[in-house]
Amino acid sequence: MNELAAFDITRLAMDDDYYFIAHTLDCVLLGRPGESDHRRLLAAIQNGTLLEAHFFNAAGEIFVTRSQDRLVQYEPLLHDRNGFAAGEVIAREYELEEKFRQQSGYHSLTVKEYIKYDEDHLAYVEKTVLFTLNKAGDAHGGK
Repeated sequence: MNELAAFDITRLAMDDDYYFIAHTLDCVLLGRPGESDHRRLLAAIQNGTLLEAHFFNAAGEIFVTRSQDRLVQYEPLLHDRNGFAAGEVIAREYELEEKFRQQSGYHSLTVKEYIKYDEDHLAYVEKTVLFTLNKAGDAHGGK
């Protein structure tokens, strides 16, 4: 098993163009850089109360978790359109709970599922990658 890399948000390879969903000791934060929950996320990283987080955009997703009193990140999951036919990438939208809609202004989460086929030609989901958080009226189908 590969060793997990230490996480440093200042080295996050997403150019401040990402969404996040983060779990702290006492709450769930979601949004984008520049929004109020992002400031709370940065404070949680600084004071050691961040338990885990997903950072994601149109390029892919990075999952971060606390391990042995430090934040580490897993290998990124990329939105790999190569090698997948049009019907083998499925976008699914999940409505957020009311408390998160009220807190953040986001109404739904879009994920992309990448479909492969086994030797018997049975379909399975090879990977699921977070894609966007959607506000009402967003092009991604926000409600």
